[in-house]
Amino acid sequence: MKKETLVQIGSAALIIVALFRFFLAPSRSFAPKEEPFIVRVRIAHDEGSIDLEAPPGCELKNAATGEVLDKVSSLSPAVKALPADGGVKIGGKIFRSEIVRLSPDSRGGRGGRERDLISLNGTLYRGDIDIIRTSDGLDAVNVLPLEDYLKGVLPREINPLWPFAVMKAQAIASRSFAVAEALRRKNAPYDLTADTFSQVYGGRSCERWRATRAVEATGGMVLEYGGEVFPAYFFSCCGGHTEDIAKVWGREMEPLKGVKCSWCRWSPYFRWKVRVPTGTIHEKLNRSGFAMGRVDDIREGPRDRSGRLEYLSVRSRNRWLEIPTDDFRYAIGGYVLKSAKFHVKKYPRFYLFSGYGWGHGVGMCQWGAFGLALRRWSAERILEYYYPGTKIVALSKIK
Repeated sequence: MKKETLVQIGSAALIIVALFRFFLAPSRSFAPKEEPFIVRVRIAHDEGSIDLEAPPGCELKNAATGEVLDKVSSLSPAVKALPADGGVKIGGKIFRSEIVRLSPDSRGGRGGRERDLISLNGTLYRGDIDIIRTSDGLDAVNVLPLEDYLKGVLPREINPLWPFAVMKAQAIASRSFAVAEALRRKNAPYDLTADTFSQVYGGRSCERWRATRAVEATGGMVLEYGGEVFPAYFFSCCGGHTEDIAKVWGREMEPLKGVKCSWCRWSPYFRWKVRVPTGTIHEKLNRSGFAMGRVDDIREGPRDRSGRLEYLSVRSRNRWLEIPTDDFRYAIGGYVLKSAKFHVKKYPRFYLFSGYGWGHGVGMCQWGAFGLALRRWSAERILEYYYPGTKIVALSKIK
């Protein structure tokens, strides 16, 4: 067969394939664009002042009514936002509104373009920023699309160099948790905080390309249980067994009853020890409202099936006080006593706490997921193990 004939046949085949793909798989541009799911993340709380910097074309609005209060060429260099009587003072101008929304441009700034970013206290954020006057200063709330928010969560919650299966599992869990919180708190001033009380969030400044890929690869996928978006709790390291949510927050949820986990031994927090001076324990317990003259002894109470202590008995002179373990931990410090799974031993001037794991223990053990990914478990299988009975579905199917 001649060369020219082969070229003609090949060209014809390519045209047929192109037409076939065009008619049977229409371009995405023909699909209706869904409105993004918006989340509100508190990124500053009761601040005396906030440094703001914004690009040209930004607007200051009354967040409640949408009324444009001011149009400015830019907020650069950074200006101060300060609490003022009846409103907020920004760059020397007082706005009589309890909530002033800073939008990068007239379209609301939610396009996520690099030139539309707002800087707050030196950190870049996508979306809009609400400056809220509180009784003790100013709060700042980042209002942005869910997918953009997740790009600033993943690098703070897990190492972006971990196996991609873990990244995808974390993206789905974080998306589920965020949506569940947003739906639960829709009448509150914000949906999430930027710290460990919700999910750690670092804005655009902390985004990493690999974490962004994981968010995009799982776009819109959440965990569903009982026809609703499932609140997919997670934490750092379980130390051998995850916890029943009923033991921590008093809620009954079948997928969060706790499972065995022997894959988090990679974690530097799988085992830990810490010495705490007796005087420090006494001071911190009193500061947390557990009034006692002194601390004479501390004894372990009963344990649940995960091995975590239910309470500690603390003796002060001739009186014993039973303190729930989580209350004791938070009084001493969650970074000191990393979990409720520990043993305590008394010494003349201090107590030695030796424990396992880090975090509340409910849901997915992040270091356990890391260990499972090294064993070639997929993201779907990891999530199925830590949240048994849930299903991965598109958010658009259930919201």
